[in-house]
Amino acid sequence: MVFAIMTTMRPITLIMNAYNEAETIENEVRSFHENIISKIPGSQFIIAEDGSTDGTSEILERLASEIGIIHSTSKERKGYTKALKDAFKLAKTSYIFFSDSGGKHNPQDFWKLYPFCKSNDLVIGVKTSRNDQWYRKLLTWAYNLLLSYYFGVKLSDADSGFRIYSKRAVDKIFNEEWINKELIASEITLRAVFSGFTVKETPISYNQRKGESRGLPLKKIPSVIIRVLFNFPKLKNELNSREYKK
Repeated sequence: MVFAIMTTMRPITLIMNAYNEAETIENEVRSFHENIISKIPGSQFIIAEDGSTDGTSEILERLASEIGIIHSTSKERKGYTKALKDAFKLAKTSYIFFSDSGGKHNPQDFWKLYPFCKSNDLVIGVKTSRNDQWYRKLLTWAYNLLLSYYFGVKLSDADSGFRIYSKRAVDKIFNEEWINKELIASEITLRAVFSGFTVKETPISYNQRKGESRGLPLKKIPSVIIRVLFNFPKLKNELNSREYKK
């Protein structure tokens, strides 16, 4: 019975971002490989590593030889967006699963998303059980409320870094020029909705990473919010244009 179930599984490409994660990256990669990749034959594991200087790159090169991950990297920093898009170009499967690194997500939660990917183009893990700071919970709630109101959509966690895409959604959205350089996942989510792709949200757990956030440290939050809100009208105009919906 187990063998029969596994043979009906569709392979996925797992993409994880990493920058200066030497303290945690090996355990995290091994855990995601053991709990996901090893259970779905024909799957890929790609690490979008962007010019780390703390030994992360060397660790990933060793793991590439040992367990077969694909190390998508550069000696010089490309920036998060370019590194992410380059990694997604390497995906060869019909479904692409993305997870933030840093110990924030439980790889077992992938199986909460996977049953929905055959009938949806984007499945988002909503951080309902989370142990991070109160102000981040409040900001997440407020941001999604504003996003839903301004763009006329209903989303609970548009910027979640734990999600599964269909390849057809990736082929369209990841070849577009994104407007925001921060909170990129929420823009991708909006682009999926306005492109007519089906979106499903389902609850997952979330752990506070050790130390300060790499992507959005506390001191950067005010300036990031201002820049994102400033770009809202431009993004809304593009998404509502006839040219975009073609």
